[in-house]
Amino acid sequence: MCVTATIASTLISAVGGFVQAGQAAAAAESQAAWRNYQIEVQNRQLAEDAELTRIQALEVENQRREKNRKLMAANEAFLAGSGVGESRSFLQGVVPAEEAGLRRDVAALRLQSATQINRIADQIAVNKAEGQFARASASMTASNAFTNAAFNAAGSIAKGVYTYDRYGKK
Repeated sequence: MCVTATIASTLISAVGGFVQAGQAAAAAESQAAWRNYQIEVQNRQLAEDAELTRIQALEVENQRREKNRKLMAANEAFLAGSGVGESRSFLQGVVPAEEAGLRRDVAALRLQSATQINRIADQIAVNKAEGQFARASASMTASNAFTNAAFNAAGSIAKGVYTYDRYGKK
């Protein structure tokens, strides 16, 4: 009877350890899947933010170009209305300065938007790495749980064999 009880206890302990390991693995995998879902949602939002930043920068650039065009047209109208006629010496100084200012504004705007878009891209990369870490962590948790269950089962079996050898034999 004692031998049967020892074997039954060992088997129940081993099965319980593997069931617990399976549950721990499933919980870790579920948690990693949830985190990866959150990361995917955030990355889609970040990608939309990057596209919105790009579009807004283009809109501001176009507004600045239109403002510059209107300023140039106003200068030409002023010159035409002043009676100076064909003398364009006034515009010869203003036009290059306005164009240089516009180029600087556009370059600064493009740099600013590129910086914002790059920050968003960096955050997306960090999120992707975090998702990979979550998957690897879940895999390690599962592996550790099953390894622990295997060693516990082996230890329980060894204890049962020792107990049987020591007390079971007459």
